[in-house]
Amino acid sequence: MNMRELSAPYKLISALIAFQCFILVIIPYNFSNAPPLDVVEGLVWAPHWLIGTYKHPPLPAWLIEISVLLTQNVILGPYLLGQLCVALTYWFIYRLGRLLMDPIRAAAGTILMMGAYYFTVPTLEFNHNVIQLPLWSAGILLYAHLRQKPRSWVLWLALGALGGFGLYGKYTFAILLIVLFFFSLFEQQTRAMYMTARPYVSIALALVIFSPHLIWLIQNNFEPFAYALERGATGPTSAPLVFLATQLADHLPMLLILASVGLRGLLNAERVQAPRDDVIFLRVIVFSPILLVFTFFLVSGSSAKDMWAMPMFNPLGLWIVMELGRKWSMPQLNRAMIAALVLIFLIGIGFIVQALYPFRGKPSRSNWPMVEIATAVDKAWRERTDQPLKIIGGTPFVAGLAALGQTMRPYVMIGADLNHSPWLREADIEKHGIAFIFDHDEAIPALCYKTPFKTVISLRDPLMPTLTAIICPP
Repeated sequence: MNMRELSAPYKLISALIAFQCFILVIIPYNFSNAPPLDVVEGLVWAPHWLIGTYKHPPLPAWLIEISVLLTQNVILGPYLLGQLCVALTYWFIYRLGRLLMDPIRAAAGTILMMGAYYFTVPTLEFNHNVIQLPLWSAGILLYAHLRQKPRSWVLWLALGALGGFGLYGKYTFAILLIVLFFFSLFEQQTRAMYMTARPYVSIALALVIFSPHLIWLIQNNFEPFAYALERGATGPTSAPLVFLATQLADHLPMLLILASVGLRGLLNAERVQAPRDDVIFLRVIVFSPILLVFTFFLVSGSSAKDMWAMPMFNPLGLWIVMELGRKWSMPQLNRAMIAALVLIFLIGIGFIVQALYPFRGKPSRSNWPMVEIATAVDKAWRERTDQPLKIIGGTPFVAGLAALGQTMRPYVMIGADLNHSPWLREADIEKHGIAFIFDHDEAIPALCYKTPFKTVISLRDPLMPTLTAIICPP
């Protein structure tokens, strides 16, 4: 195999990453009037650089705010951020594949992941699940290097740093850390390292990095965990078996890519024997996390959110390629790429169709008229006071849109009280006043100190709900 053939798989992966980033940034940006729900929520927290929130750890909100500061656009920045996370994930998967197999098969395993639902549609709404994609793949890649160089201090320290940092993305990152820990005890070359200081320094580094948030959790009675339990009990969840079936369905489009390659030709190709330890490694990394989650929910009798499994199958494509145990040709790889390009393009077309023809007559969150809502709230405010609008409260999504659409972004109070808005005090409300905006009728909140003014806001789009604005002057 010459150098030109070696570089071709790398170029294919680079081109495919660029194509997905282009399609799934440019189309959503041009057909959106507002950021998605989770992005708006992140932007409510973001300006305050919180070390913790009542729902989640803070890393996604920090990154959302950075993306907006860099692009100066509350819609473009988060869309770009989401696809950059996917691009990093693909790159890490490919590099993992290169540790375990030849360039063509590593590229094939990476391209297959472009048929996974979790790598396309959900990534249009940057949140705690999306940031997990590159964090998990980076953790697996680091550990794969560590298997080959177990005496490397740099790799142990990097894994420890990522372990602490990853928990700021989402607490379920701990599942990967648990799997990697027990697998390190299984293989002789890493198990021997527990007779040295390396793994213990790595664990200590992770704890030091995570300690500011851990202290916050203790001080706030582990509030995000209470929220997660409550949401799992009351929100839309799946029973354990349905949860597993959903994971299977979410990855079925990968079969379309395999079919485009030609299964008969692939199965008749030259056999490639993979090292047994590498096969076991991929099997454990791909399936242990989801089996742990499944077992927990089965034993506890509770239900699971399907999206909680979003980052857990990152190396699935590599595992499929390794288990098939066949040599791939460049023509087969090219056919896989064409199929992946088509799937990505169809996702973009689907976004356009949803924007122009809302499903069941209900506009998606990204098609809510942010500027119109902000203008209406600002007008209602100015009719009652000559003071600048500095605080907006109410339904978190609508209040967030009303704030993001302003020239100078006001602070947002979550709901009608201060329970989940530690950046505000009653004295702030009394001094500056507040404009409440709800997507339903609502009684006058107790925080209105002067005579409030209540009005109805009807938006131009007949599919949008009627909003209630309550102006509470300073």
